[in-house]
Parts: sequence; C-alpha cells; structure tokens
Amino acid sequence: MAGRDAVRLDLRQMGVWGKPVRIEFQGRYEEVWIQTVGDRTEAVERGHDAMQQKLLEFRPGTERFDAIAEALKLAPPEDVAELVLRAERSAIEARVRRELPDAVTPRRDRAAKESKEDFSQRMAAHQQRCQELSCERIRRVSELLEKRRGELVDMGREELVELARPRRIDIECWNAFARTCDDWVLLRAVRCTDNHDRPYFDDIAEVQALHPAVKEQLRRAYRELEPEEEEALPKPSAASLSSA
Repeated sequence: MAGRDAVRLDLRQMGVWGKPVRIEFQGRYEEVWIQTVGDRTEAVERGHDAMQQKLLEFRPGTERFDAIAEALKLAPPEDVAELVLRAERSAIEARVRRELPDAVTPRRDRAAKESKEDFSQRMAAHQQRCQELSCERIRRVSELLEKRRGELVDMGREELVELARPRRIDIECWNAFARTCDDWVLLRAVRCTDNHDRPYFDDIAEVQALHPAVKEQLRRAYRELEPEEEEALPKPSAASLSSA
C-alpha cells in the first residue's frame, strides 16, 4: 500500500515545503528561501480589511467617488461598455443555460432488455447533443453580448457611467484585497537561506516598500511553489461588502 511506503513526518511539517530562490534586479541579486504558508487566514482577513477600507474611499459624495465618474466620462464609450459587459456576462451566461439546459443523461433500459449496443448508440447521440448544446450556448452568449454592447454604446453617457461605476469600484477593491493578501503571504513565506525558521522581513511595511519588479519575482516564485494559491483565495466583490 502507498501509505505504508510514505515517508513518516511530523504532522506540523506536512504541507510545508520550500525552495531556494535567487532574486535579481539591475545587476544585483539576493538569495532567499520561500516556503508554503499553510494557514492563510491572516492574509485573507487583512485582505478583507483592505478591501473594506478601499470601499469606504468610494462612498457617494467623496472626492474619489466623483473622480471615478469623471474618468469614465472621458473614456471612449466602447471601453466603458466593455466594463459593464464584464459585470453582466455571468448573468447572460446563466440566462442562456436556462434557455438551453443540459440534455438528460440516458440510462440503460434494462426493463426493456435494451442491448449494450443500442445503449451505446443512445449515449453517443447524447454526447453529440451535448456538444451541439455547448456550441449553441457559445453562439447565443456571443449574440446577446453583441446586442447588449450595442445598447450600451448607444446609451446616454450619464446612464452608462452610472452602470460602469460600481464595476470600476469593484475592481479597485478587489485589487486592494489581492495586493494585501499577497503582501502578507510573502511576509510569512520568505525566509533567510541560512535559517529557514527566521523570516526575511521584519514587518509588513518592508514587504510593501519592495520595488514592484522585486515583489513580482517573489510572487511568481511562490505561485510556482504552490500553483493552487490563486484558487485558494476567494474573490469577494465590493457589492458583497457594501452591505456589511
């Protein structure tokens, strides 16, 4: 059995692994040790705090709330329309799935003594129908998106801006969440090469002050170490926090 052949390890070390990383910038380099961060609760909570704080900056009547509207008014209508479409796409896809639901998966009719060959033919027909439905959905979504795009472009600028502003604010808030989560993960993940128990950074301010090119190398190295990192972090929306 595979379990008997596995290496015995302290439970506290399971799920923790790392690698040496060489960070280079403008002809200089530094070597660090990066290891996985098992519990990301702290990073996610800090991300939520940053997202909430960012959302407060865009309250109606604030300078940033008005600045977003002015920026959208100056942007090409096509770009603003695309911003709205990205927010509406999931609803359009859900509508199309209701219009074109999945075909019912066939089951072998044993009571009627259906042969394996007959059932295989029905299953093949079902799979073919599923492929056709998928193509129909893609075509229908594209059709509805194009129609909606035309409606948005032809819409009055004020109305279009009001539709786009929540989406733009949502993007700003999510960026704050993701950036803060990454910073706190790096604070815990980056260690000294000569002592993996010793954090490389003394506090979060040091991580935040890193040059963007240096931070990106660290982020990329961590994501290579743990590919599921992006899926592990939820992506709350500003709308979900606005009612908090």
